[in-house]
Amino acid sequence: MKPYKIILPLIFLCLLIGNLYVIFTYDLDFSNKVRLISVLVFFLLFLSYRIMNRELIGFFVMLLISDLLLLNYENELSNVLIFILRITAYILVIKMVVPDLKGLKTSLFQKILFVSVLVVNLFMLFVLVDMVPEKLYSTIIRGLFYFYGISLICMVVAAVSYSNRYANDASFFYTTAILGLVLADISSFIAYYLGFTEFYFADRFFYLMGIAALIKFSGFDRSADRVLLR
Repeated sequence: MKPYKIILPLIFLCLLIGNLYVIFTYDLDFSNKVRLISVLVFFLLFLSYRIMNRELIGFFVMLLISDLLLLNYENELSNVLIFILRITAYILVIKMVVPDLKGLKTSLFQKILFVSVLVVNLFMLFVLVDMVPEKLYSTIIRGLFYFYGISLICMVVAAVSYSNRYANDASFFYTTAILGLVLADISSFIAYYLGFTEFYFADRFFYLMGIAALIKFSGFDRSADRVLLR
C-alpha cells in the first residue's frame, strides 16, 4: 500500500483525537491554538505532495491567518478580519471547480429546485443572524455575517453542481470537503453565539474532515479522471 494513501487519514485521525481531547480538557483559548497547529500540519502535508494548486495554497494561507486572529477573537477588528479572510478562502474553494462547471446545462426543474433551495437557505441565514444577541456583534459584523453566509451557500451550490456533473471520486471528496466546512461553521456559530458549547466538538470534527477531504480532492487529475496520489 502506497504511503500517501495512509498518511492523510492517519494524520486526520491523530489530529481529531488530539483536538477532541483538548476541547474536553482545556479552555477555548488553548483549543484555538491547537486548531491553528492542526491547520498548519495539514498545510505542511499538502506542500509535501508537491501539487501546484494556487487556490488551495491561498485557502490555507487565509485559514492560517484567520485562525491566528481567532486567538484574539474578542477584539472587534480581529473578528472583522476573520470574516473577510474566511469569505476569501471560500471564494478560492469555489474557484477550484469553476473551470469544470463551464457550460453546465440544467433543466427547468433543476433551475426551479436551485432557486427554491437558495431562497430557503437565505431565509435560514436571516433567522440565524436574528437569533444572535445584539451585544455580541456590531453593525459591521452583522453585515459581514450575511456575506459570510452567502459564501457558504455558494459553496454548497458549487458542490452540488459539481457532484451532479461528475459522479466520481473527485466530486465525492469535494462535496465532503464543502459539507465539512459548512457544518463546522454552523456548529461554531451555535457554540459561540448561541452558547451551546457542546457543538465545539462537532465544529472541530467537521473542520478537520473538510480540510482533509479538500487535500484529497487536490490529488485528482480531473481532466483525465485519474488519481495523482495513492
